[in-house]
Amino acid sequence: GSSLEDDSRFSKKTLGNTMALRTARLFRFAAGEASGVSNRLLLTLSSPGEAIYVNKPVDSVTVPGTEGVFTVTNNHSLIVSQLKAGTINVRDGAETKDYFISDGFLFFNQPTDGSGCCTAEISGVELVPTSALDKDRAAQVLSELMAAPKDTEWDRTKAQLGSALVNQVMKAAE
Repeated sequence: GSSLEDDSRFSKKTLGNTMALRTARLFRFAAGEASGVSNRLLLTLSSPGEAIYVNKPVDSVTVPGTEGVFTVTNNHSLIVSQLKAGTINVRDGAETKDYFISDGFLFFNQPTDGSGCCTAEISGVELVPTSALDKDRAAQVLSELMAAPKDTEWDRTKAQLGSALVNQVMKAAE
């Protein structure tokens, strides 16, 4: 009885994993080869809830690294960087788009094929267009944080971390 059910669940899990791998390979293949893009930075910008870009060809991306703001373009040196709360600026020709990131990581890799396209993968906990930020609501949240009791270490830490994040939201919303 139960061993048969276990086998059934295992088969579904194996099938799911196989499909996920095939899909990932398909995205990688479609990114460089099918589009005919060459010598561009391919940007993937995602959070657990959504993928804003998947291998989008761009000129540059500027990010809030924990050691300071920096810009990567195609052919940048290899880098892995932790990101802090702030604004990500994506530039493609004359077009620029800004996104707020709460925190996350940037992984920059050299081309894996003959396209000359490097990849920048930005994975954030929260990622939203800065145009969607509500500065007034952020100010309200900040005043609530500051008015909350600070009796325990947790209360004080929550207020400190929360106000730092909300201040970055307000800065990005300008």
